[in-house]
Amino acid sequence: MNRGRWFAISVLSICLFFALVTMILNWCSPVARMLRSGQRINGMLAGVDYEDYARHSDTLMFISYDPKSRFLDVMSIPRDTMVHSPSRPGVHRVNEIFTYEFKHSGRNFEIASLTLKKELETLLSSGTVRVDIPFFFTINYQGFRALIDALGGVYVRVTEPMHYDDNWGNLHIHFDPRPEPYLLDGKRALEYVRFRGGSADQGRVLRQQLFVKELIKRLKNPTTLWRFPSYTKMVLSGFHTNISFWDMAVMLMEGSRVKWNNLRLFSLPGSPSGNLWKMNPENTQRIVALMQTSAPQGFSPADRGIRSKNDLPVTGTVEVWNASSRPNAARSVVQLLRHNGFDVVLFGNFSTRQQRTLVIDRSGRLRPAQAVALVLKSVSPEVVSRVEPARQVDVSVIIGNDYQISDKKWPW
Repeated sequence: MNRGRWFAISVLSICLFFALVTMILNWCSPVARMLRSGQRINGMLAGVDYEDYARHSDTLMFISYDPKSRFLDVMSIPRDTMVHSPSRPGVHRVNEIFTYEFKHSGRNFEIASLTLKKELETLLSSGTVRVDIPFFFTINYQGFRALIDALGGVYVRVTEPMHYDDNWGNLHIHFDPRPEPYLLDGKRALEYVRFRGGSADQGRVLRQQLFVKELIKRLKNPTTLWRFPSYTKMVLSGFHTNISFWDMAVMLMEGSRVKWNNLRLFSLPGSPSGNLWKMNPENTQRIVALMQTSAPQGFSPADRGIRSKNDLPVTGTVEVWNASSRPNAARSVVQLLRHNGFDVVLFGNFSTRQQRTLVIDRSGRLRPAQAVALVLKSVSPEVVSRVEPARQVDVSVIIGNDYQISDKKWPW
C-alpha cells in the first residue's frame, strides 16, 4: 500500500474518531445539549478551607456562560455577605452555611455544596428574576494548590505591599510590589487569594477576580496541559462536583473558544453593615438580569457616532478620579481621553489612595470600558464591571499610583 493511501486512511480514521467522540458527548452530556440549543449555563464555584477546624466557603462565585455571544460572566459573593437563616443557629454570613451543613451532614461535601448552591439561588433571585444554578464546583486548599502547580503557576501583578502573619493559624503572607509580575506556585497563589489587607473583603474579592482571569488564561494555554497527568490524582482529590466527566470534557472544549474581551467581572452590590456585607437587592436584580440576557457582541450603530483619531469606537460618558499621589494625574487623563474622542463629564480627587489603576464598567456593556482601557494601555489597567446606573456614567476611571503622567505637550 502506497504512502498516499496510508495517509488518506489515517486522516479518515482520525475524522471518524473525533466524529464518534462528538456523538458520545452529545449523547451523554446535558451541557452539550444546552450549548447546542444556545441555553445559558449557570454554575457555582466555591473554595473551602479548614479555618477554625471546620470547612468554610472562603471563596464563592456565581458563573454564567452565554454560548450565543460566548460571554463569560463571573459574580463574586463576599464571604461576609449577610444571610437570614433561622433554621441554622449562629449562621449570619454566607460562608458559614457550608460550615454548618458540612458539620451536620457528617462531613458530606455534596450535601454542603448543594445547600450552599440553593442558598445562592435564593440570594440572587428576587422580583421577576429567578436564578437557577444546576451545577456546582467545590475545591479545597489541597486541590487548589495542586491545580496551580499542574499549570506551572499563575502570573499576577502586585501593586501594593501585602504582609500578614498569623502564627496561630500558621499563615504567613509576604509580597512586595514590583513592576514585573510574580509567577506564583500553588502555595504562594493560595496566600495571594486569601490576603485581606486594609480593604478587607472587597479588596480580596477584586484580587480573586483578577486571579481567576489569569487562571483561565493559563487553562487556555495548550503548553501547560502536558503537566496535568502527574498531578491528576492530587487535583481530583480536592474537587467535588456534580459535573460529569463528559460535561467537563465539553466545558473544556467550549472554554477554548471564549475570548478575553468577553469576560465580565461583577461583584455582589451592597454596602458594609458592621462586620458584614449587606446586599443591595435592587442593584443585584439589575446585574443578575443583565447576566441572564444575551450579552452585547460589540458596539451598536448608535455607538459608532464618535471615533477617535486612532479609529477607536467611542461611546458613552466617562468620569475620572485621581487616587494617586500625583496632583495633576486626573487632568492629564482627562486630556488624553478627550483627545481620543471620549466624553469626560466629571473628574476630581478620589476619597482614598490606591496603587492599581482601574477602569470600571458602569453600564454592563463592557466595550466602552475596554475602549478606555485601550487608550490607557501604557499602565495596563484592570477592567471590572460594577454596574451603578445612579452614577449616570458608562465608565469610571480610578487612577492609581501605577499611572505615569506623560511629559508630552498636548496641542490643546
